[in-house]
Amino acid sequence: PRRLHGAGHGAAFLAPGGSGGGEAPRSSHGPPLLDLVVTATGPQALIDLVSFSFATNQPHTRAPMSNMLPDFFVTGPEFRWRGYGGVLAAGYFDEAWRVAPNAAYFHC
Repeated sequence: PRRLHGAGHGAAFLAPGGSGGGEAPRSSHGPPLLDLVVTATGPQALIDLVSFSFATNQPHTRAPMSNMLPDFFVTGPEFRWRGYGGVLAAGYFDEAWRVAPNAAYFHC
């Protein structure tokens, strides 16, 4: 695991909703319940992360983080001016909530 130090880092990721056991509980309709976690190491990094999810053209804007991101998305201090070039990690989880190595990116 990599630890992020200092201001300017942000993360958004899906997690199993409230079960605490690794498997997402199901709603009354059947699909799993998920939590969306959005966090940052400082206020500006959080603003940058959330602001970047909106299009500048209003008709193209969707609900934030709705379908524009993978399962996890980690940004670095350069994200504000580099856009997607400032992404440190992004990808998808497998069915056991582990990072799917063939569907993930990590900036080393």
